[in-house]
Amino acid sequence: MAESEEDNIPSGTGDGGLDVPRELPRFPRMAPWAFVAVALFGIFFLYQIVGGGLTLLIFGQSVTTDNVQSMRIATMLSQILFLFVPTVVLMKIQHGSVRDVLPRRMPKASEVVLAVAAVFSLQEVMEGYLFFQDKIPLPESIQPYIETMKRLIEETYRQLVQAHSPAELLFVILVVSITPAICEELLFRGLIQKNIALATSKKTGFVVTGIIFGLYHVDPFLLVPLVSLGILFGFFMFRSETIVLPMVAHFVNNLISTLGLYYENDMKNSPALSMINSLSDYSSTFVVTASLGFAIVFLVSVYFYLQVTETITTANVPS
Repeated sequence: MAESEEDNIPSGTGDGGLDVPRELPRFPRMAPWAFVAVALFGIFFLYQIVGGGLTLLIFGQSVTTDNVQSMRIATMLSQILFLFVPTVVLMKIQHGSVRDVLPRRMPKASEVVLAVAAVFSLQEVMEGYLFFQDKIPLPESIQPYIETMKRLIEETYRQLVQAHSPAELLFVILVVSITPAICEELLFRGLIQKNIALATSKKTGFVVTGIIFGLYHVDPFLLVPLVSLGILFGFFMFRSETIVLPMVAHFVNNLISTLGLYYENDMKNSPALSMINSLSDYSSTFVVTASLGFAIVFLVSVYFYLQVTETITTANVPS
């Protein structure tokens, strides 16, 4: 007699050592690479095209003092509706449950401190890179268009992020630091990195995901810094075996920028802190020296981070 479909379902061991037949998946699981392509395209369409299109339709192209608060709310809602919700749904479709995708071990204090040091120092190294990137000569025919585009992006970001009171600062932190740290990390380090790692290896997974993370932001002027940060966040996920640490690192990265704009005037008036905010007024020699110093801090932070997470990775099956 032919076997039924249920006869071919493998059994799993449940609580108490009893063999419990697994339920048939409601949706078929896709091959990891195909799933990554579908997930990225679908969420990109929802977030950038649908969410961005609705924002433009409602508020127009420019961010002003009159509509900035509404734009912030729209930005946060877009992250939740078009990044967070689809990511959770796709996790359940592809992996059966969110719990199976997201390791949630609480990192040790030493991990957090070293991760924050690495993020901060890498951010400063990337500031040095941007200093020299701005000096790359462009063809005169396209230079005005490039400068206009860059200025528009910078002004829009500044309007959305810059706060003028403690209460406004707290709301900006919620919109710019907390919400992306949760929504984007669930998508990239939680969902995309896991599936690329399944298709290749864990090491390849965090590198490729970091590159995708940078490209996904559609900002050609910050591509290298975004890719670098994306790879670092993925590295934290790979070594720590928890989504919590890349979320913390992402939050800290965005928080530094937010606080930098908020305390911009104070930093400019403080010789000890002004370089953290901007390197544009310094000589090339100073920028190179400062960048090398921060690069050393970054490498030392990563070295000790590897040491404190050694027991975590050796306790798991190597990839």
